[in-house]
Amino acid sequence: MTIFPPTGAAAVARGASIATSLQRGLPALVRGSGPIAIYAVFALLIGLPLALVLVQAVVPDLFSARDAGSALSLEPLARVFNSPRVAASVLHSLELGMLVACTTTVVGGAFAILVQRCDIPFRAAISTVPWLVFLTPSYLKALAWVLLMSSGGYLAQFGLLPSWLGTSFFGLGGLVFVHTLSLFPLASFIIGSALAGLGSELEDAARLSGAAPFRIWLRINGPLLAPAIALSFIATFAEVLSDFGLASTIARMSDFGVLTYGIYAAASDYPVDFPAAGAQALVLLSLVLLVVVADRLLRRRADPRLISGRARPARLYNPGSWRWPAMASALATAFLALVLPLAAIVARALTQTLGNGLVWSNFTSANVTAVLGANTAANEGLLRSLFYAGLTALITSALALLLSARLDRASPVLRTAVIGLSLGAVAIPGIVLGFGYILVWNRLPGFRDWPFPHYGDGSLLVMGYVAAALPYCLVVILSAIGQLAPSLTDAARLHGVGTLRRLLAITLPLVLLSVVTAFLLTFIRTVFELPMSQMLIPQSGPPAPTLILKLFSHDRDGLASAIALTAMAAAAIGAALVWYPLQRLVRPRRSSVAVDTHGNQSVRTGAQP
Repeated sequence: MTIFPPTGAAAVARGASIATSLQRGLPALVRGSGPIAIYAVFALLIGLPLALVLVQAVVPDLFSARDAGSALSLEPLARVFNSPRVAASVLHSLELGMLVACTTTVVGGAFAILVQRCDIPFRAAISTVPWLVFLTPSYLKALAWVLLMSSGGYLAQFGLLPSWLGTSFFGLGGLVFVHTLSLFPLASFIIGSALAGLGSELEDAARLSGAAPFRIWLRINGPLLAPAIALSFIATFAEVLSDFGLASTIARMSDFGVLTYGIYAAASDYPVDFPAAGAQALVLLSLVLLVVVADRLLRRRADPRLISGRARPARLYNPGSWRWPAMASALATAFLALVLPLAAIVARALTQTLGNGLVWSNFTSANVTAVLGANTAANEGLLRSLFYAGLTALITSALALLLSARLDRASPVLRTAVIGLSLGAVAIPGIVLGFGYILVWNRLPGFRDWPFPHYGDGSLLVMGYVAAALPYCLVVILSAIGQLAPSLTDAARLHGVGTLRRLLAITLPLVLLSVVTAFLLTFIRTVFELPMSQMLIPQSGPPAPTLILKLFSHDRDGLASAIALTAMAAAAIGAALVWYPLQRLVRPRRSSVAVDTHGNQSVRTGAQP
């Protein structure tokens, strides 16, 4: 039997039917491709690595080099809790997190009250201290305090360090002290933002009733600030659980095991113990998840509305004779958290040895010369980090801009889902995400053979940097795009302007400052990113954070301090050279209406001061 193809009217009718189906299905496919692409980006960068970490914890033989299997087993988790060392690291992490959350909330809250509610000298200058401390990596501050508090350190050389204090520093007390100085800006930001919305009408009413300031803060302001104080406690606790900087410095030197360093040790030893690393990562993720759930419940149940149409700006308290002691306490916090650690790094970078002290014969420029000189390991590591950071900032800000522009017109379900994924990804410990990248690109079939990115190559490290920084960039840029009126792009669309041209010609100029802010924050953050740098060291050579820790562990702290100092200077100078000229260039202009002697109006445009 021979079948002939349809001809004539039948063929035309079938062709028209196919064309109609394509015309109806193609727009739906195009509309669906946007959400699919957005979910695919998050799945590849964050979802798949985390999924493999969780699977590895309960399927220990999944990536075994010999006798690989897919049988479920709780043996890795049982081994974690039956191991005294790992069980102690879990308890150490919880103990450290609770203590630091308490001390940090107290210090950060007091600092916020001093800066925002007290009329103290140099209040404007002191208010910038938390931002400077916040941008300084925790492991650099930890290494600086090692230089200060060691038996032959700078404080001992000046006779300012009792022997008992130097010994007790390398333990739980020292970790709480350095963590508190490193994380108090987080508490200050959270409590300070609540203080900014706390008007003075309730305080004025209580003052007219004869209440003393202490009673006002105890009975009125305290309960209103209680949700912010609790959120500060929770956020600080999560930060301590996820921290790797102090875990790899002071905690390792003190033999005070914590979970993050246990994951790194299991994943970096030979042979690699993937089940143990996965089980510890699962425990750490579970603890962080409990903290995030507590944060969500607290925000839902305790959300006081402090700003209303009747709110009046809060007046500053006049401490009277206490204004100078209050200023001194704020300056002491700034000195311990910022000035003294930076001074220790500068001093060690410019001296030959630590033991010879700050005498003229011990000063040298050899360390800085080694960092700035060509064809040296220190210079190559620094340039490698600056290049990776610039590339990461460019890719991340561009990707966040594209995703934000797409999400601005997306459905509320997709927008809510992506914002939730971004905020959830912020809480993921970097050491866990880095371990997930090892599983995906070194063990998972179909991914380990990809030429780009490839395990052991700088491309995978940049991809890890992008995954760690994308949630921050997305939140910053999405909030800026959300303030734009849809009519701006709708008018361009009606005139036939394409999507890419609308993005570059209309959206980008209006949110340029936010994009540049996200770029610079990503650049500075990536230059000093430690967990990803430690887990995904490229074969071409280590980046600056890994090189700094390696040199410190091999008693070459002078060269390590020089690398850290040069990296901070390069990041600060580069950010200033980009930010200040651009801020003046895109500064909003205002129009003023002038009336001449004849009553005619004219519009004059000038730069807003």
